[in-house]
Amino acid sequence: MHNHTYDKTRVAIGDVKTDSLNSVRHILRDIGFREIEVRRDAGSLQEFLHAADVDLLVSEVDLEGGDAFEMINTLRHGGLGRDPFMPVLGFTWKATPDKVHRAANSGADGLLAQPAWEQRFRSAIETLVEKRKPFVVTTDYVGPDRRSEDDNRGGQKIPLIPVPNALRRTVTGLPDAVPFAAAMVMIQEQKVERHAYQIGYLTKHITDTYREIDQSSNVAAQIAKLQSVAMDLMLRITDTKYAHQSELCRTLLGVSKELAKQPANPRLRDISLLAQLSLALQRAIHADDKATIAAAHDIAQAVKENL
Repeated sequence: MHNHTYDKTRVAIGDVKTDSLNSVRHILRDIGFREIEVRRDAGSLQEFLHAADVDLLVSEVDLEGGDAFEMINTLRHGGLGRDPFMPVLGFTWKATPDKVHRAANSGADGLLAQPAWEQRFRSAIETLVEKRKPFVVTTDYVGPDRRSEDDNRGGQKIPLIPVPNALRRTVTGLPDAVPFAAAMVMIQEQKVERHAYQIGYLTKHITDTYREIDQSSNVAAQIAKLQSVAMDLMLRITDTKYAHQSELCRTLLGVSKELAKQPANPRLRDISLLAQLSLALQRAIHADDKATIAAAHDIAQAVKENL
């Protein structure tokens, strides 16, 4: 790997312990960082991320005043800070399998167990500059691709997205392979496609439960998840090439709300409508022809009139 210089790189450190704070800050200064901002709790760290451009975030995962894993997940989904693609390294003084699992699911680029020597931090940072993993998108996840070769996500073909990298830009002076705006569009459209797949999955389990094919499902929880996914889909879809299906999303959300009112005793009509809407949504999103898109619109309109 190259010997990079980091004196112009802006790094934010989040940490709850004074001793580890000094250690991490000292390590980063030895590596060559000079523009270092330190915040000791989740609230002040989030305020800083909202207010400033940051090239790298290095944070203790056990922050006071908040859940660091949820914070990273929110950042990756565009709900925190200015850059959802910001390189993120977590660290912890009490490494456990649960923390490793949650760090991976949060969208962090890596997790370092403390005490860590300078070389481990340097290696992790250089990897982010030169060999950062592309991102993948699922219903609940945006972040580096961590799939093994035999993991095909239930048959879904999930594209790899080469996202912008502020750390690399600042260190090397090279432009991103994919501009920020283009990457955001790709993320949004992948979210829409993954949500449509998830809605189909949830709809099958919900309808199977009511038809007594599958009695093991917690149908109330699945309906709640369906509502959550449908709501997020409706909010995202308007800024994508699938905007023409926003009406279908609103109608589907309406049906899921009706089901949530009486999950133990739903109207048979709502179960049937849910299945029709889910199928129409998936067909419309994966179709290019105007006839299929128009048919989806007609289904949404017919269902809306029957609600």
